[in-house]
Amino acid sequence: MKDDIKLTWKDVVKEALLKTGKSGHLEDINSQIEGHWKTETNPTWRDTVRRTLQQYSIFYQEEKGSGVWHLREEKPFEEFDPKKNPTPLHEDVQGMLLELGRIYDYETSAAVNDAKKNFMNRPLEEVATMKEFPEQFSYPKIVDIVSRIDVMWFSKNTDFPVPVYAFEIEHTTDVTKGLARLHDLYNSGQRTKLYIILPSEKIPKFDKEIGRSLFTDIKKICKVKTYEPLIALYNLAIEHDLRKMDFFED
Repeated sequence: MKDDIKLTWKDVVKEALLKTGKSGHLEDINSQIEGHWKTETNPTWRDTVRRTLQQYSIFYQEEKGSGVWHLREEKPFEEFDPKKNPTPLHEDVQGMLLELGRIYDYETSAAVNDAKKNFMNRPLEEVATMKEFPEQFSYPKIVDIVSRIDVMWFSKNTDFPVPVYAFEIEHTTDVTKGLARLHDLYNSGQRTKLYIILPSEKIPKFDKEIGRSLFTDIKKICKVKTYEPLIALYNLAIEHDLRKMDFFED
């Protein structure tokens, strides 16, 4: 319906693929979308459809360049057992943050350099809802910098994605580099909520670095959290999501 202003291009493309049996050539997808009210004010809507297919991990190609796209089934959430994994890996923390973002109804992205790393036997590029970092919100140089931030949560409006949360995970690396990326994001004009996630023994290092004059702008807004409360929140969020689905199930 035209009055459904919350409907995004991601929603439109997903619906088109459902109508083609969860798989279809780009031409078939366009045929399903042609005449939709969102095309009325978008003369380049075919380009928008192509970009949407390329950007979101829910859409994929078994053979690149074939023109055939498929709709990916969303995997159920899995708890993280701290007893089996007393020392989470960097990608474990990334995966939990990405899944939390999905539970809380954000679009999520992982750092481009970490896309092939695995969480719960899945590459982060599939755990994240975005395959490609959205370029709409800032200048290319800033986009390049922040695309290296470990995890980002974006507003659900995929037509105009806005970065809402940014997380840097300082597992074994220098806290300074992560803070620098968050600082660059802040200086781009985005008022994103900034977080550093690290092992508890690295808090003194964070306190020392955040006190440098270089980071004066973000000192009061950049939060630091450790792995333990993140794991607890992640597992509670999964339980809550399951209980919510059971309660409201038809």
